[in-house]
Amino acid sequence: MLTSSERVFGGRAAGAGATTLSTLLTARAAAAAGEPALSRLGGDTLTWGELDRRVTAVAAALRQVTAPGQRAAILIAPSPEHVVAFLGAIRAGLVAIPRPGRAAFADAEPSIVLATADTVPATRRFLAGLETCGHRVLAVDIVDAAPDFTEDPVAAEDVAFLQYPGGVMVTHANVVANARQAATVLPERTVVSWLPPDDPLGLLLTIALPVTTGRPAVLVDRQRVLADGLHWPDAATLVSDADPDLARLRDAVGASRVCHVLAEATALVAVAGEPAGQLVAIVDADGRRLPAGTAGELWVSGPNVARGYWNRPEESARVFCALITGDDEPRWWLRTGDIGVLAASGELTVTGRCEDLVAGHRPTDLEATATGAHPAVCRSIAFAAGDPAGAVLGVELATGVVPPPRGEVERAVRAALAAGHGLAPRRVVVLPPGGLPPTRGLCRDRFAAGLLAEDGLR
Repeated sequence: MLTSSERVFGGRAAGAGATTLSTLLTARAAAAAGEPALSRLGGDTLTWGELDRRVTAVAAALRQVTAPGQRAAILIAPSPEHVVAFLGAIRAGLVAIPRPGRAAFADAEPSIVLATADTVPATRRFLAGLETCGHRVLAVDIVDAAPDFTEDPVAAEDVAFLQYPGGVMVTHANVVANARQAATVLPERTVVSWLPPDDPLGLLLTIALPVTTGRPAVLVDRQRVLADGLHWPDAATLVSDADPDLARLRDAVGASRVCHVLAEATALVAVAGEPAGQLVAIVDADGRRLPAGTAGELWVSGPNVARGYWNRPEESARVFCALITGDDEPRWWLRTGDIGVLAASGELTVTGRCEDLVAGHRPTDLEATATGAHPAVCRSIAFAAGDPAGAVLGVELATGVVPPPRGEVERAVRAALAAGHGLAPRRVVVLPPGGLPPTRGLCRDRFAAGLLAEDGLR
């Protein structure tokens, strides 16, 4: 059985057939050098051979000024150049940071920053405002070709990139495993995406999935999609000569399927069921499995689960090294912090976050009970105040209803919560029509801050 430190720092098996994106790209270029690999909608297309040569050139330039294992921050707008920079950093044996905010620079301490020639001045100005020491800047679009470059081997369990804001350590095995999982449910021959490659799901769709499967990727400008919805169908038409088939939208990511995205588990945890190699469990507060149809915390295990958090071994052990109480076969599980329900059919429903629980209950359940407790109530919001066990219910009276006698609604809500949930709320606040903020977060920030501070509940 692995210790928690072995789990966090590389003890978990890589999974069958695990390799790296860099070696996969090399093989792809050798087998299909002239076939399209990456393009920008309306722009030039890179073949697999061209992409491989550009990635090699960046890797060779990086090797001259860095050492394996150092971090490379990528400050490049969504574009083929961003993809080249990411793959070049990996090929050089570096740990890429595809989305580095100010906190990432302080936490990961990158030794080099990747930019393009036209953005180098702006990049240097940004870096000058950081409190960390000076950084080298490399323009990835003007590096010299390096036909004699030889890649040094890296282990599948080595960290490929850091995903911020959490600083999640994603290994080469993780990202390849997730791409293979996605390939089983995304059979399309071409990937068209407006998600930026520095986004967890965007990285999967525009870099990992194409390199792993050989499917060409088309990058669509996100701002144009948001500004002009017709641009998206144009992109789909561009990569298909066939007539539009709207029935196939049921197989599109984001159309009717729910994709649960976790940085700690590379990207996709589930797409209409468990992906290949992905295990899912619903557990109670003591880490015991719950029966099908029962809500609890969602735990996942599989080759796509990341290695841990950068420079945070204790939190990594707590989150990534959970054990299910009573299981005969010991296995490390990732605590997602999400509330889920796993049906007997295997269908997973994610209903919220554990941090939103109110006295151990889902707030939506308490709200439904409170709203149905009295005909004068039109909506309710439940949240914890002071401590997780301190349940507070805010209930709003419906418009046009004659106000009930003072205390009647509160007594009805308390009785319903006691009968339905065995809960005695710390406070029930009855508000006039329009008195509740629209969301639970605003309710906690405004309503609680204003009304509950009087009772010392904050």
